[in-house]
Amino acid sequence: MQKLIHKRIFWSLLILSVLVAGLIIRLAWVQLLQKNQAVSGTRYTMAQMAEIQSERETVLDSGRGRLYDKNGEPLAGETVWTAVLFPLEESLPLHTVTGEPAGDKQLHRLAEILGVSYGQLQAKRTGLKEPLLWPSGKGNIPLALSLSQAREVEELGIEGVKALPFARRYDGSASGRQWLGYLSEASGEALRQSPTGLRIPRTGTDGLEKTLEPLLQGVGHTEAVAQVDARGNRVPGSPIIVKAPGNPYYPLSLYTTIDKKLQERIEQLAAEAGVKEGAVVVLDSQSGDIAAMVSLPFYNPEQVSPQGGEWNNRALQAAVPGSIFKIVTAAAALEAGLTSPEEPFYCKGEYGKYGLTCLNGKGHGALTMAQGFAVSCNTVFATLAERLSGAQLNAAALALGLGRDIGWQAENTLGLPLLRPLSGEQTGTIFTTLLPDDGGARVQTAIGQRDVRITPLQAANLVVTLLHGGEVRAPRILQRVAFANGQTLKELPGHLAPAPQGRISKATARMLLSMMRKVVTEGTGKTLQGLEWPVAGKSGTAQTLVKGVARNNQWFIGYGPADHPRYAVSVAVENVAPSSPQAAAKLFGQVFELLSGSAGA
Repeated sequence: MQKLIHKRIFWSLLILSVLVAGLIIRLAWVQLLQKNQAVSGTRYTMAQMAEIQSERETVLDSGRGRLYDKNGEPLAGETVWTAVLFPLEESLPLHTVTGEPAGDKQLHRLAEILGVSYGQLQAKRTGLKEPLLWPSGKGNIPLALSLSQAREVEELGIEGVKALPFARRYDGSASGRQWLGYLSEASGEALRQSPTGLRIPRTGTDGLEKTLEPLLQGVGHTEAVAQVDARGNRVPGSPIIVKAPGNPYYPLSLYTTIDKKLQERIEQLAAEAGVKEGAVVVLDSQSGDIAAMVSLPFYNPEQVSPQGGEWNNRALQAAVPGSIFKIVTAAAALEAGLTSPEEPFYCKGEYGKYGLTCLNGKGHGALTMAQGFAVSCNTVFATLAERLSGAQLNAAALALGLGRDIGWQAENTLGLPLLRPLSGEQTGTIFTTLLPDDGGARVQTAIGQRDVRITPLQAANLVVTLLHGGEVRAPRILQRVAFANGQTLKELPGHLAPAPQGRISKATARMLLSMMRKVVTEGTGKTLQGLEWPVAGKSGTAQTLVKGVARNNQWFIGYGPADHPRYAVSVAVENVAPSSPQAAAKLFGQVFELLSGSAGA
């Protein structure tokens, strides 16, 4: 038995020795005789393959879905050309066409195209171990080249330099498009669940980027790859390869209702007007779709400061409305049969109780309810408020789309239990506590003070509601989702947003629209009479406090053209000094000048 064991050990050691000897002979054969022979299926010799350690890549497109305006203009995910520098070979950089060393002439021209000095270019190239997307100077955003510049970069034929398409999420500039949101680095859990395959994936953190995240996630990224040796140098003769998922359906394309050019021009108007805080909302009066939504101060989605607050979308945040709320008070009184546009009133400048006065304490004298609306007489509306109950005021506000969510939404759509693009939309308030027997509370509420808060989006939609005879439409910002090949995945039609309390009558809506026209022809909106399109609207100035300091919110909301409305607009200029000139009405007029000019173009 012992002999048998020894015999087995002997033969096992003998076989192992033979195998080791064979491996040594094979390695010697490869090292000495085959090191200069090409490896089958490659361009490299065995010696070169031994030096290839890894690949170096740079992501050109994360694979994230794209957001477009209604005309197909990119809002997030624009493809631009950029210059990409790859690690150099150990030898001098060669001109890829002639095969000769690249001369200073080509490198000097490349530096000019990139907007840097020759020395700065060479400093970036020297010792480069990872592909470099040439920076623009705006954070981590690569420099965008024109098509002619991209062609010239390729024609220069500099080794290790390529002009490649890059999917730029944002351009690094500040704007009033907080509804787009921004991206941030994914959490550890999201990283593990990410379908993109990115090493450092970014996910939506606010706005559409967040609410549409399940639709925006891609199926893989596109990258440019270079092979490098153990020293980090490009393997001689190795090509730069672009790898892409090749999926014809992803990433998805999401089309909004926004008109990008209109959005940009209103942003410019608001900036030139010196508006520091506030919002401008433009709705299509027929569909109720959001054509433009500008929030101030502007934000940069590539440089969001959590402490700054500029990323907050003020178009969706509720603020004290002041006298624009008199539309609601008038609606409630007309619906209850408690007044008519022709009812006579008399204003002495002071109401006589609750400390209420008209502007600067000046009386309007004898006037009708419609005239009181036009000149925003507090006495008229305090009188109406004392006739109304708190419940009637509240019901009228809800019926007109205030004090509740109104944004477009859909259940069980595109695989989502609830699709609601406009996140962060505040409902606003009418009464924090309903006090039907408190006359002072009703009076302050009736003129848009006390607990009343509405959003600029709600204010613009209130106008659309009147234009539709009291029928509340849900403002829509997302209209279509398509596959990457252009095929429509889902159309997202508009819908209504009725209140359980019901709606106001068409007759009341018509009377209110007529009174809004008088605001411009006879009242506080006279400065808007010279516009190309005749407009109608309602002004408002609300008193508020900011850190204990008295401030005003200025509003102007309305529609135009008055005879065949195409747009409803709300302008809110928030937290200005009480002595500040009326900027909201002026900006409202500028927006309609822009709209009329665009329509005629």
